[in-house]
Amino acid sequence: MEFLIPTEQQRKILVVDDEEKNRLAISAVLRHAPEPYTVLTAPNGLVGCKMAEAQKPDLIIMDWVMPEMSGLEALMYLKEREETRDIPVVMLTGLGSSKHVEYALNAGAADYLRIPVDKTELLARVQAAIALASSYRHIKAQSERLEEQNKQLLDLNEEKNEFLGIAAHDLKNPLNNITDLARIIETEIESMPQSEIQEFARLIRQSANKMFELVRNLLDVNAIEQGGIKPHLTSFDVREIVNRVVESYTQRAASKTIHLNFTFPDEDTITFADERLTEQVVENLVSNAVKYSPHGKNIVVTIHQPTASQDCITISVKDEGPGISEEDQKKMFGKFARLTAQPTGGEHSTGLGLSIVKQLAEVMKGKVWCESRLGEGATFFLELPRVRV
Repeated sequence: MEFLIPTEQQRKILVVDDEEKNRLAISAVLRHAPEPYTVLTAPNGLVGCKMAEAQKPDLIIMDWVMPEMSGLEALMYLKEREETRDIPVVMLTGLGSSKHVEYALNAGAADYLRIPVDKTELLARVQAAIALASSYRHIKAQSERLEEQNKQLLDLNEEKNEFLGIAAHDLKNPLNNITDLARIIETEIESMPQSEIQEFARLIRQSANKMFELVRNLLDVNAIEQGGIKPHLTSFDVREIVNRVVESYTQRAASKTIHLNFTFPDEDTITFADERLTEQVVENLVSNAVKYSPHGKNIVVTIHQPTASQDCITISVKDEGPGISEEDQKKMFGKFARLTAQPTGGEHSTGLGLSIVKQLAEVMKGKVWCESRLGEGATFFLELPRVRV
């Protein structure tokens, strides 16, 4: 077999024929064409198929009658494989029956040439077959892009519908509560005792807080996805932030007789991240632990001492709750994730918190993950870089 090293501009053509004189004649025509081709040759269908798989030519010219593997068998072999399926094949035939041409075209041949080959016809059909294959690849690529875009649009539409359904449900209930309670106060205030008015005001504030949490989370998700959150990365001691969050949730945990503990190393715990976003992430993790932990349990927030070789600080929040199933762990960081576990004190959940946590951690070049087994509680880990990444 003979071949030339192709230039960047040259098309590569594989000529498969058991007759050496035919290979030489066709190769000469192609190499001396106005726009010369790089020519590879093979003496039979078996070798031709192997070369086609290895070289990925732009076109194959294949003789029909050959030993070991006929041109038709080789054609069918190439069309059955993903890597060679789109290579156009022009069949050479000295057989007079139009049936043979029909067989070849039905098997996937792009065109055919009768032997003896006319030089002008050869170049014209080669050029047309390559141009047609190029157009097909372009159309196929366009079709795949359109298919992918269509899938993205369908996903966005599904996400929009899910968002509208959840937002409508989660906003409707607290709005109804506010409306009903306000109407009662408006119409019966003169006969209502002060304690009842205060209780209604507390319920109104509670419903408004639920709505505010949902709206805030939705705005956070939108800002992250639109690239609207630009972290201000600086070096700071993360211990101060974690301690502030733990202190702010101590009373809330105590109301459910939950013991909230904080442990940290004596050495400094400097990280390179965004202070505000770090506090938001830690607050979300601690809030979830309090929200989903049964009464009378323990929550331990820990800043782990990094080793000399570690370039990150790790914060963990460990609870003694019911644990998280493997199925829930697969979707827990997705938007609007509704997990099996439910808040233990009637608290509200938007299904957006962990999605925001994950995205904020990644914005700061960090990561977040969970380790849990059913019945054994859950531990969430936040890892942040110690130096600029």
